[in-house]
Amino acid sequence: MAHFLLDRLAELARRNVTTLALAGIDVLALDDDVGMPGTMMMSPGTWREFFKPRMAGMIEAARAVKPDVRVIYHSDGHFEPILDDLIEIGFAGINPVQPEYMDAVRIRHRYGPRLAFWGTVGRQTTFAFADPGAIREEVRTRIATLGRAGLILCPAYDIDEPDVPWANIAAFLEAGTTFG
Repeated sequence: MAHFLLDRLAELARRNVTTLALAGIDVLALDDDVGMPGTMMMSPGTWREFFKPRMAGMIEAARAVKPDVRVIYHSDGHFEPILDDLIEIGFAGINPVQPEYMDAVRIRHRYGPRLAFWGTVGRQTTFAFADPGAIREEVRTRIATLGRAGLILCPAYDIDEPDVPWANIAAFLEAGTTFG
């Protein structure tokens, strides 16, 4: 029954991504939110059985119309065990890379430029609790260790919460200009 339901949803999603590709999109973002703090919500084997082939079908449908479309994957938390799978089926970037749950430097060393990163500066740790000096140092470190290519340096998650001081946001923007 689960396969039947997921197949119906995947069919709808394939039609949607085809429509988007026909409209001329440059980037397609697909998501699952299969990660959580420290682990995945399901085993990588379960993800491979239920989600991987359906996501591959979505990417194939979009690329049948627009072969050069770039595809990024969104999941919160820890989803490192499926990164090889994501690359295999055509993902070129991941969002967000939450440093609280995944080591961006280790991932960069493993995958190099094959995988673009969106995020890497912790919302739950750095932005909310660090001072502006620590924010600047975090930005400098991320650019130095991850490189400029294939990095969208930004908060790993929303920073519009009241516990994120404006001084930290200003320090982040200043450091991006200084070191980036």
